[in-house]
Amino acid sequence: MITAVNPDHIAPPASHYTHGFFVDAGANWMTLSGQLGERADGTCPESIEEQARIAWANVLAILEQKAFGIANVVKVTSYIVGEENIPTYVQVHREVVGDYLPPWTLVVVAALGHPHYKIEIDVTAAG
Repeated sequence: MITAVNPDHIAPPASHYTHGFFVDAGANWMTLSGQLGERADGTCPESIEEQARIAWANVLAILEQKAFGIANVVKVTSYIVGEENIPTYVQVHREVVGDYLPPWTLVVVAALGHPHYKIEIDVTAAG
């Protein structure tokens, strides 16, 4: 079982996330490498929105291999290139997670592994 942890005596989450999750003992864990906005054929769209949607689709496809879904995600770290891409990425992130609010860190970086990559999503899941 996953339980949200948001203490009343600290500031509430600044965006679309929960401060922490407590995962009961005996849960199965899954750690993903950072997923890029790259299609199966190796191509990568130019737009941050398309890359974000592909990266999240890749995350969900990997989770599904072990019968996990978005409700099993216990930590998300999103790396994006360029502050100007924050609003677009946040919109896609919110669409994907919906009302489920896993702990989430958003990091703006100068670059990722290749110049055409604009997003990388790192996820840990349990259930």
